[in-house]
Amino acid sequence: MKQGISRLALGVAAMSAGAGLGAGSANAAGFYIQEQSVTGLGRAFAGSVAAADDASTIYFNPAGMGFLKQGEAQFGGSLLIPDSKLTDDGSTIDYPALRTPAGVFNPGPRAISGESRSNNPYDPTLVPHGYVALPVPSTDNRLWFGIGLGAPFGLESQYNSNWFGRYDATKTELQVYNFSPTVAYRVNDWLSIGGGIDISYAWAKLESKVPNPVGALLPAFSGDGDLTIKGDSWAVGYNIGAIVQPVEGTRVGVHFRSGMDHMLDGKAKLDGIDFPPLPGLPATADFATGGRAKLNLPPILSFGIRQEITPQIALLGGVTWYGWSSFKEIRVKRSDGGDDLVNEQRYQDTVGFSLGGEYYWNDDLTLRAGFQFDPTPTKAGYRSSRTPDGDRYWLSAGLSYDVMENMSVDFAYTHIFIDGRKMDAERDFYTGTPLETQVDYDAKNDGSVDIVALGLRYRF
Repeated sequence: MKQGISRLALGVAAMSAGAGLGAGSANAAGFYIQEQSVTGLGRAFAGSVAAADDASTIYFNPAGMGFLKQGEAQFGGSLLIPDSKLTDDGSTIDYPALRTPAGVFNPGPRAISGESRSNNPYDPTLVPHGYVALPVPSTDNRLWFGIGLGAPFGLESQYNSNWFGRYDATKTELQVYNFSPTVAYRVNDWLSIGGGIDISYAWAKLESKVPNPVGALLPAFSGDGDLTIKGDSWAVGYNIGAIVQPVEGTRVGVHFRSGMDHMLDGKAKLDGIDFPPLPGLPATADFATGGRAKLNLPPILSFGIRQEITPQIALLGGVTWYGWSSFKEIRVKRSDGGDDLVNEQRYQDTVGFSLGGEYYWNDDLTLRAGFQFDPTPTKAGYRSSRTPDGDRYWLSAGLSYDVMENMSVDFAYTHIFIDGRKMDAERDFYTGTPLETQVDYDAKNDGSVDIVALGLRYRF
């Protein structure tokens, strides 16, 4: 009875600590946050669906619980330290509806006013995770139950209010939390299967500026408006997996996580766009209304292998497919019947791969390292300052040390090199009206990410 209370207390402690921390900047391509394990981070998540070496297998492949030697509670966090700068390279704003044949009022597209180079929009952010894996009594460690809590998707950024990209984004907050009860069954010595339910909560807030085209003619009306969109949602998905161990020292794993379709319910508000008292013009473009928007999270399919080379050395590898093409646009449907607010994304599916290794220095110390290639799902012509993304190259290293017989400390460090890609999006305002405004962005992006992670595992 005392042992059962200990296990429950450890689980509650890990889950509560994880719930108290927030999701942060996305540090895989798109807005996916891979950092759900400190040991996995140390090898750049190579072979995570086949490793089955600690309770974080609950997230990467719950079938791995069938290969654990004893129950385990785990809690950790990754400190994400992104650095990103966008530099204007010819962005323009145009008011085609105001143009006269002689070009008296508007000779053509003009440069966007404001700061021509962005600040770093990202603050260091801690992303937590917590897991508890328990064998069911009287099943000879064949049947397992696990629970996991993490933040697998997220994005936070804030630009200065007067930067040149303000008509695309000034502030972005996306937090997606995932609670996952899982089960696993060790069918025989060489096969384990598992799966779980993903209960997901999403909260989003998007802010940007909106130009006032009348300001092109009357400077007194040149101030920008403030657009704010926010909402939240619950959704449910699933994940399933299997691990095969054909011979001792070799494991092959496969795992599928379903996509999830959130329907964010919330509010949309535009404030600060006033017009002069002229015939045919309303007094203002401001509105405040309810709104709904879809958030489509991608399905993910992963394959991995872990191969012991010697009793002290293991090599791992993995390939992962991301179904990002489900994320086509951000479309807010206004409850007041006004025009939809649309921001096209047109993400594309990607395939990434990773390679890593572990060296078991002695019974207490394990060293690990890895490399990952993580291609961006963003497309030319639709790349936004909310996710100024490029292909990512991960270099990782880490270690685990047994501080006690049943307790281990994990540490990992990663540097991510990000390819510079153009921000080349187009934003249209007041479409189909005499105030139609077109913003064309052309900007260079430079970025990188550092990650420091620390975790604690207790086995019972």
